[in-house]
Amino acid sequence: MMREFMYEREVAPCGVAVEMIYGADEKSAKVWKLFAMQIFCEAEGDYRSIEHLECGAPVLDGIAQRISVSHTSHCMAIASLPKTPDIDLSGVNARTAMGIDLEKSDRGQVIKIRDKFLSEGEKNLLPPVADIEKSTPEDVRQHILAWTCKEALYKAGMGMASDWKDDYKITELPRLAKDLKSATPDLFGKGKVKTEEGEMDMLLSSWEFEDQIVTLAFSGKIARYPAL
Repeated sequence: MMREFMYEREVAPCGVAVEMIYGADEKSAKVWKLFAMQIFCEAEGDYRSIEHLECGAPVLDGIAQRISVSHTSHCMAIASLPKTPDIDLSGVNARTAMGIDLEKSDRGQVIKIRDKFLSEGEKNLLPPVADIEKSTPEDVRQHILAWTCKEALYKAGMGMASDWKDDYKITELPRLAKDLKSATPDLFGKGKVKTEEGEMDMLLSSWEFEDQIVTLAFSGKIARYPAL
């Protein structure tokens, strides 16, 4: 059965708002992306234009609000942080550091390039893969999870560091939640992002959506939980 575009907006347990646009599987990927972005821009009653900083990080035009965008062929995720007095989008501000990424959970190609984005320590967090050509679906899912963590950390750091293995580190892999509402602190993982001032500690929250794995990387300073 073909589906039309579907739009959802929820607030993650950590306090980050996540908007999902999906469906319309009969549309080509290029057309789908254009239509999906139009839906986002016209959501909530006001037109929201996406602009970019010099480093390439997206922001909402005319609004001091940090956002992060990710999309696959038929799914788009946009995360946003509320306006705060201490926001500073000119660099990596620990209070506003946040990034989101999603990827189809069965994309087996990720295992084949694991050596390019995972350090030896990070590989030890994943199931051992003796034969890449005989990887199980769960092997693929865990590597997709790691891939989205790396991408989300990269976006949280606004791409200001370049070494995927050393500048964006997964120190504890998050456990996958069944959905966004279930992505509670007991499932969070941990990571680090290299900045000009040193390494910044990050939290990682991951959940499943349709046939996608979604990961949100964020500073503990934005979380709603004082214990973090």
